[in-house]
Amino acid sequence: MKHLKLNFGDIAQPGILYYDKEVEKACINICETLNIDNMPDYDSTHYFELENGQFKKKVIEPENKLKAGDKIFEDFLIKKFDADTNNVLFVFKGEVLTGTVHFSDYNQTKVLHAIQDDVLSFERNMRQYLFLKNFRNEDMLEYFKYRAGKNEHSRRYYEGRLHRLEKRKDELNQLGEFQMFDLKDLLEFGNDSQSNHLFQYTKIDLQGRSIHESTLVNSLRNMAMHGKNPVELDEESSVYSIESLEYLFKGLKTLETFTYRIEKLIADHGDYQKSVRMDNRSKLEIIYQHHPKALNYFISN
Repeated sequence: MKHLKLNFGDIAQPGILYYDKEVEKACINICETLNIDNMPDYDSTHYFELENGQFKKKVIEPENKLKAGDKIFEDFLIKKFDADTNNVLFVFKGEVLTGTVHFSDYNQTKVLHAIQDDVLSFERNMRQYLFLKNFRNEDMLEYFKYRAGKNEHSRRYYEGRLHRLEKRKDELNQLGEFQMFDLKDLLEFGNDSQSNHLFQYTKIDLQGRSIHESTLVNSLRNMAMHGKNPVELDEESSVYSIESLEYLFKGLKTLETFTYRIEKLIADHGDYQKSVRMDNRSKLEIIYQHHPKALNYFISN
């Protein structure tokens, strides 16, 4: 998964502004403008923290450090960011300070792109697995009709969906199976008795409330597709929310679990295994007849 490959060398801010006593007024002004209260020293060992208008020299402790090669979605990072009063950590390559990172740096485009790719890959796998299990567009339409009969709220929503899909009937028939249905639809269908619960999920406790795992994954999709910041700014305090970072981490952990599960379900399906065997036998025959050039081709690809 692409988001799991990102490290702090990818998202850290490389343009370091160091504290310098010779231009201290400029340093104070920069801290006030950026709403920060510390600047690193030139020596990669200390930093200066602004307290009551005065800079105090302090040692960069291990809890304030990250390695450039550290992955950005390790579980321990929530506590590390939350424990740091400035929510700013110093990124090192070896013993040299190479950048700083605030958890708002998770809002960078490269992070959103990686999440987007991973969500889309999972969504494609869901469509493939539904197809392997012999479900088609007609089954999803029947599911919508079934949901429309549940209650008044469901009736309005799903009858509206069915009406819009009926108007796009030609498009529905021309595109591949399930292409007109959202990830939310695929997950809810997979967790329902109408699909024999082929992809079940549960509720989890997060930040004092119970939430469906599918809601976390759908939130990731909506966030990535619409380019929304995963780490939110609290409107009242104008401070980035550590809770939104925790929500992002939990959503991505759920997506990781879902992805590995759907990949295993596909890999274990008889029709998929049959296609793998047929493809492999074809390659073996080509290699046997045209060795060694064909062998080098298949190994390199």
